[in-house]
Amino acid sequence: MSASDNDRISYLSGETVESLTPQERAELDELLRALEAPGMWVEPDPGLEDRVVAAIAAEVARAPGEEATGAPAEDAARAAAAQGRPVVPLAPVRPARARWRLRRPVFALGGLATAAAAIAVALVLALGGSSRAPLQFAMAVTGTPLAPGAHGSATLTKTESGWRIDLSARGLPHLQNGRYYQAWLKNPAGILVPVGTFNDALHVTLWSGAPVTQFRAFSVTVQQANGNPVSSGRRVLVGIAHQIR
Repeated sequence: MSASDNDRISYLSGETVESLTPQERAELDELLRALEAPGMWVEPDPGLEDRVVAAIAAEVARAPGEEATGAPAEDAARAAAAQGRPVVPLAPVRPARARWRLRRPVFALGGLATAAAAIAVALVLALGGSSRAPLQFAMAVTGTPLAPGAHGSATLTKTESGWRIDLSARGLPHLQNGRYYQAWLKNPAGILVPVGTFNDALHVTLWSGAPVTQFRAFSVTVQQANGNPVSSGRRVLVGIAHQIR
């Protein structure tokens, strides 16, 4: 199985990542070697640009024909016409310095452009060139006979740290003085996993280390802070998670 985006980023940061395939590790190692090359981050000599421009201008001045001025070409055309030879029209040529000026900004960027390009490549490789959305489930939650007016919804999103459960429900009174709500996930075998406690359900973020792909039944119970972590069985909110992407 291919490594996740976070695994690639962690590897580029120097961490040990066991989930990388040999091919992924080789590609990232090649990228790291390129980024570690001293020349990758060196700024060019500030005078390099002017020296290059001056050298090109000097070369053009020494070149035969001087096409940039157009005068020798016109003389050659008149001579050919006088001798009855065909005249081949010459396309106008921009002065070499003008042509060079269009390219000068590339040199002006120097090492910064190289570094930026390298970082862009790193991001593309690290993210695998994809925009994959995380695995996500959703559910409607409804009240039980203990809370018939309760209702709401929740989304369950897979992350590197576990499953984040964003719950929003109304119709449950605020609990305090040792009483609280406990959320649970349950698999088909009836095994319960606690996913968090809260006092009201208007905007709650819960977390599950158990996979929602297997633990899809959701419930909320009313608990008493008496040292007994077992579910009280007093369910006030229930729902079933369904995959949406």
